[in-house]
Amino acid sequence: MSKKLIVIGGNPAGLSCASAVRRAHSDWNIIVYEMGNYVSYGSCGLPYYISDLVNSVDNLITLTPNELINERKINLKLQHEVIGVDFKSKIIKVKNLKTNEVFEDYYDYLMIATGAKPIHLNGISINHPRVFHLHTIDDAIKIKNFVYNEKPKIGVIIGAGYIGLEMAEAYINLGIKYLSIIDPITVFSTKHKDIIIKNLEKHGIKQYIGKFVKKVEPISNDKLKIISDNLELIADFVQVSVGIRPNTDIFLNTDLKILKGAIEVDEFMRTNIENVYAGGDCVLNYHRILKRKVYIPLAPAANKHGRIAGNHIAGVKTDSFGGVVGTSIWKTLDLYCAKTGITLQQAKEIGYDADEVMIESNEFAHYYQKGTMSILLVFDKKSHILLGAEIISSTPLGAKKIDVLATALQNEMSIDEIQQLDLAYAPPFAPVWDPILVAANVARKKCYD
Repeated sequence: MSKKLIVIGGNPAGLSCASAVRRAHSDWNIIVYEMGNYVSYGSCGLPYYISDLVNSVDNLITLTPNELINERKINLKLQHEVIGVDFKSKIIKVKNLKTNEVFEDYYDYLMIATGAKPIHLNGISINHPRVFHLHTIDDAIKIKNFVYNEKPKIGVIIGAGYIGLEMAEAYINLGIKYLSIIDPITVFSTKHKDIIIKNLEKHGIKQYIGKFVKKVEPISNDKLKIISDNLELIADFVQVSVGIRPNTDIFLNTDLKILKGAIEVDEFMRTNIENVYAGGDCVLNYHRILKRKVYIPLAPAANKHGRIAGNHIAGVKTDSFGGVVGTSIWKTLDLYCAKTGITLQQAKEIGYDADEVMIESNEFAHYYQKGTMSILLVFDKKSHILLGAEIISSTPLGAKKIDVLATALQNEMSIDEIQQLDLAYAPPFAPVWDPILVAANVARKKCYD
């Protein structure tokens, strides 16, 4: 019997779910409501569009609306915001943002893929034309147009997470001469933070650590004053990149189970309400090292969520979602950075007799090509189990070695097992003693001290 699936959100989780159901059931009515102007695009590529490494926003789009509608037979509704849900009646309330019309629609199955939204700071107007967040294609277009039209020279980035660091590179590439970052680097342990800080300084970027921004106020048509603890800066624009939070506000007064703003789901992406699923940046993920559910919004998990939810809705045999270990990778200026697992501090907080080692190594055979990398391993001294890892490299190839360590983490391998791995060797790719093996050997010796 034909069923009706409604998906809230045209992002990776939502569209992966819709596509999985369509593959299984050609006769189902599948509707995707998306409040924005774009769907099926790589948001991780937005900083590279801004910096002109990607020529057009069209290059970021995987599937166009026409392809979704005509080829996948998915009824896509752009600029339609879901503003309420009655889970008992299986009815959603929708607002057409073009016409302001409000109407109701019913579902047999509901997939919630509302994603996340930027965290806003008190004292900073999000509507000021010189204050920016980066979360959508529309945000990226706005930033790029501003830089090209206004030709600013002085910028301040509030926040030094992934987006803040990636945007620092984008602004430098666009000719911003004076750039400052306010906020400590949050994506790495102390030892690796120092490497990133030195690299920022090398490119003329000032960093103000431990400062809390109290207010951003206009002092003229083209200047802003940033007021922090014992610090005042004047800038042509401000980029706010202090993180994101689950976009779940419309569900807060419903029966949907939500913890710290994120939706709780099981291994098949089912919520606590029958026939209601959720996935992507609006849900919690089970962390395999911490052994609990946490909020880690990352694109690979979102795509898996959608596929698993769609298959389960469609009645197709599917694997369960196995959780995450927190693997991420990014580039900032000259450095390629990656991490997986947990930090030394986190490991100690949950009861491990943890320690860490950091080694520096050539990336290639010394006679072949220059390239250096740093690897940090966190491990339990009693069981020798790997708990976390970080890499900073001068090349993408070096940073992608994090996948070896993420695989080791996911399989609960010890550093003894890691140092016995049969890793590939040739001078253009690695020294004969791979840096991962060197780091594991150093960690192993520390266990036996």
